[in-house]
Amino acid sequence: RLSSSWGKVLTSKVVVIDENDLEEKFVKGSGNGGQKINKVRNSVFLKHTPTGVFVQCQKTRSLDDNRRVARKLLHAKLDDLVNGTTSKRNVKIQLAQKKKAKKKAKSRQKHLGGTAKQASSGDDELLSNDDVDDDDNDDESSDEDDVSADKTSS
Repeated sequence: RLSSSWGKVLTSKVVVIDENDLEEKFVKGSGNGGQKINKVRNSVFLKHTPTGVFVQCQKTRSLDDNRRVARKLLHAKLDDLVNGTTSKRNVKIQLAQKKKAKKKAKSRQKHLGGTAKQASSGDDELLSNDDVDDDDNDDESSDEDDVSADKTSS
């Protein structure tokens, strides 16, 4: 069970990995590190046989550390597979996105100087001023009509 900062309780299934379901191989590493990395089998290939999910880890020079890290990576992958949007990784991502959006909105509000609400009410005033100007133009045209009507009546 996970609780999020916005007050909702998120339920997720706990992922338990049985050691008998794992297929573990030690392979030669590749990449940076020179001759030592190419000779020694300290890279760990770990596969969860029921799901077919696998990871390969070569983060450290120690085989034991790589085994530990590979199990953590596999656990995270299986958590994503089983729980989807309620997995620990996805919940962290969602919380970070909400926090970033809130921070961005706060910054936007700060840079606007708190005039966001004032700007919207100012637009209403501008519209009402335009309406008033239109009425004035209508009055002028009606005055001209009155003058032309006076000329015809004389």
